[in-house]
Amino acid sequence: MNDESNHILAAILQELKTITAELQQLRNELKATPPHQLAPTDPPTSLKQIIESANEAEEKSALAVYDWLTAKGITVRNYREQRADDAVFDQLALFLGERFATLSRIHERIRRSLSTGNGFTLNLASQSKEEIADSTQFCDMMHSYAFLSSYKYNKLTKTIYATPQRVGKVINFFTGGWFERYIYLKIRSLLSQHGLPFTCVINPKITFPNGDDFELDLFFLVENQPLWIECKTGDYQGYIAKYADMRKKLLSIPASRAILVILAIPNDLTTNLTNLYDITVANETNVFEKIATAVGIAIDPPHQQSIVPPVAVSVSSPVSALLNKAGLRPVPEHRPRVINELITIVKSLDQPTTMAHIKAVLAERVGASKSQLQDMLNAILRSGCLRDDNGQPVLSFTTPFTNLISDDPSVIERKCLESYMRAVLLANPTYFQDLNNVSEFERVVGCNISTTKRLDETFLNIDLE
Repeated sequence: MNDESNHILAAILQELKTITAELQQLRNELKATPPHQLAPTDPPTSLKQIIESANEAEEKSALAVYDWLTAKGITVRNYREQRADDAVFDQLALFLGERFATLSRIHERIRRSLSTGNGFTLNLASQSKEEIADSTQFCDMMHSYAFLSSYKYNKLTKTIYATPQRVGKVINFFTGGWFERYIYLKIRSLLSQHGLPFTCVINPKITFPNGDDFELDLFFLVENQPLWIECKTGDYQGYIAKYADMRKKLLSIPASRAILVILAIPNDLTTNLTNLYDITVANETNVFEKIATAVGIAIDPPHQQSIVPPVAVSVSSPVSALLNKAGLRPVPEHRPRVINELITIVKSLDQPTTMAHIKAVLAERVGASKSQLQDMLNAILRSGCLRDDNGQPVLSFTTPFTNLISDDPSVIERKCLESYMRAVLLANPTYFQDLNNVSEFERVVGCNISTTKRLDETFLNIDLE
């Protein structure tokens, strides 16, 4: 080895030593200074402190997972850091994931179109009103962010005409990136709602002690115990045995905490694959139940973290049961205060925040339970009351928003009413033609829409197609 090579090698080694020392110093600082926690008596301005703490916690996440993997002799070369465009991708991923049962058709058309480079046509005339509403809303969102270079919907024929952008970020999103992002966001929400401390690194590129390189999808530490998630939207057959072998021999993680999530496979196949291979296999409908079991928490059925849309209730079922299943309990005894407090908090903001952050503050101010509060905020969120800097609706608890559509509580209350009525109409389009049903709806929701004029005005604001 010549002098020049020796000099280069010495420089590289010195740089590695410097980086290692800096990482160790940062770990010590984070351990010595725990993230700030919001006190119940803090004023509304503490939302800023919550956001700053979240950024600090993200750095701590990477270091905690880095330490765990390093202790196994695994080298972490890199991982995906948060980016400025994450909010857009998160919003689209959550919308697609939570409505995949009705959006699978448009999703598949987009995938095919991206592979061929052509536009596509999708006729929805024979599909449900829910699928039509979700598909057109999703296309509107994608077109506003230029994921679709062209988009038109013909209301008469109920036909979508669209052309996706064939650029890397759009292709990666629809060929699997959305699913991994959706699973991550829902797991994070599940753990947060149940108060479990966790850290996570996304897409860490690692090298095992035997020299093999690999990229993990999601690696969590939940109460300092590992939870490894791999996500596949297809072609899992060539990976499952390899994952099982890695779990046992290289990561040494219990099978219940190593989960392969495969999109749109039957439940019985997930069971059979789990029995055949030494790893837990799940699909989008049962993955969160399996995760909850793995980390030792129970999911409240009305709020189970699943992509499956709310189950339609038969006509004879009480409207309260329908709204409960839809995650939209009206809770009229608390809703007015929640709306007023929400308006007050948003008015005090000096920077964008998320509904997840505001929910934490509201929980300290109103007497509703966490699950009741979640349902009331669902109604506000789904009706498009939150807006970003560009005036676009925000439909995710984890996507930053800037303001509300109005500071008038009656406007927000009306939008909640639209959410409740839409859920009922999707299950039974003729429900409100029976005045007895109208009376029952008014009793459950805690409002008065009995007059024909009020009912007609409300219907005008509900677009099911």
